Amino acid sequence: MVTLFDFSIRSCGIALALLATGACAHKQTIRLDCVPKDVTIYLDKVPLDRVPDSIALRTDQPHVLFFKGEGYQPTMVVLDIEETADGPALSPRDVCFDLHLARRSRELELEIEE
Repeated sequence: MVTLFDFSIRSCGIALALLATGACAHKQTIRLDCVPKDVTIYLDKVPLDRVPDSIALRTDQPHVLFFKGEGYQPTMVVLDIEETADGPALSPRDVCFDLHLARRSRELELEIEE
């Protein structure tokens, strides 16, 4: 038989376990501006299903954004942790990145007449 006391001890244990794993870690919203909508964004090696206007990320660890798209130069942005008066924060706070078109090498055909 489970009593109310047993249930509340278990609930406290679960809450402490979640707290210890960082489930309540502080998050920061990073705006993603100037990013073409036809690219794929990888967040910490995991592809996002769409290009969002902003993304909420935990501030207790650095993050890597990788932008890849057909015809664009692949680009990586590292969001690092910086200590502020309000606690840890990710930097840069906004990602305004305009991907550059990849340069394609041109083939040159020469015909030599004798």
